Amino acid sequence: MASRPNAQVAMSWRLDIEFQANKQSDGRDRSQGRRRNESSILSDHQKRETSPRPQSRSSLSSRYSSMFDTKTRIAVGISVLLLFGPPSLSYAQSGPTFKAPIRAVVTKATQPITIDGNLDEFSEAIATPVEYFNPDAKNRPAQFLYLWDDEAFYVGLRTLDEKIFSPVHPLWEGDAVEWYFDTRRDDRFRDQTWGPGSLHCFWTAMEKDVLNPRFCLRPGYLDAIPEKGVEVAARKWKHGLTVEFKLPWENFPDFKARVGEIIGIDAELSYSDGGPRSDRSFVFGSPLSVQQPGNLANVQLIDQFNDTDWSKAAAVMMPIRIDTGWSQAGVPQVQGRIAMPVNQADQIGRITFQLVDLTGKVLGEFPADEEEVLQKDGHFVRRLAQWPADLAPPGTYNVIAVIHNKDNTEIARVAPRRVSVNMQQGY
Repeated sequence: MASRPNAQVAMSWRLDIEFQANKQSDGRDRSQGRRRNESSILSDHQKRETSPRPQSRSSLSSRYSSMFDTKTRIAVGISVLLLFGPPSLSYAQSGPTFKAPIRAVVTKATQPITIDGNLDEFSEAIATPVEYFNPDAKNRPAQFLYLWDDEAFYVGLRTLDEKIFSPVHPLWEGDAVEWYFDTRRDDRFRDQTWGPGSLHCFWTAMEKDVLNPRFCLRPGYLDAIPEKGVEVAARKWKHGLTVEFKLPWENFPDFKARVGEIIGIDAELSYSDGGPRSDRSFVFGSPLSVQQPGNLANVQLIDQFNDTDWSKAAAVMMPIRIDTGWSQAGVPQVQGRIAMPVNQADQIGRITFQLVDLTGKVLGEFPADEEEVLQKDGHFVRRLAQWPADLAPPGTYNVIAVIHNKDNTEIARVAPRRVSVNMQQGY
């Protein structure tokens, strides 16, 4: 284990919390109040409108294609519609029948974890990069790291940030984390309502520009957990912050942590740039996670990471982005970039960006063999591939990053993420 720098100050903050909430611009009603020795009344958290589930249509024609000619199939289809109504109505009433996939895995800690803001214990942990493709490379990229043991779930955070700040109240309006968690074991798991066994909370390293780790629950849900043994600790490093968060399982009495269990998670990082919150980014979901835990990701607790886990977790461990640079001297090129895994980069071999037209025809494969280092310390690294813009104009093709290990065996495929994760809807 690396030595811990004496010049850096680590502060650990436990359960004596103080917070004040106000109404956010995104519609969250966060009341003012104090915990522990002062009595107060918090107004109810404003309920958001629940968006209806999207409906999808299914076709019956394929079922009868081998039995009837075209006219007969049309007649049968019309009869079915008249008798039973559109397929989408049946789907909406019965709900989806698919099973949500596992989108990440978290390995079990191999040593005791000290909550001191130092990330040494996370040196082999699974990590999810955020904002690796943001133009502000000195203030946006960050890494969430995850571990678990029989006692607790642990989160590490490493940021690149030149202007670190969080207001006194509310603490989530600066450089902070909004943490979403669901451990329920019944049919309420990842449903549309926050309740016992699920958690939306906030933690930050700062109070204004001073290192002072803090934690609070979401106003309106102050009874979500008893806050037993919750810890937050932080350090400044030369490029930003490192933060550790401990969430003991005893706060979820109906959940037993063991290999194979699946929990719901989302992680949101907020940015201040030295003032009020200026930006945010989500690892798994989007701002919809604020409204409902149904937007959280299925995350599996495992013992050790191996090659078979890449197909589950690569999309969040190695996100990609496709874009065309606005300033180019030569023939226009499209750039495909992929974030390299923080702690497992030595397992990655060849990466190619595969272009596929809208009929499924492969247009070409282009190697991502150029490395771009955002920050060597902390291993903030991505790879770059390029191809002629005329090969596949926008809107006429799809892109897949095909990832191989050192033995040149394909271990995962990743597509661009099609979801809004920042301050405004749209991407």
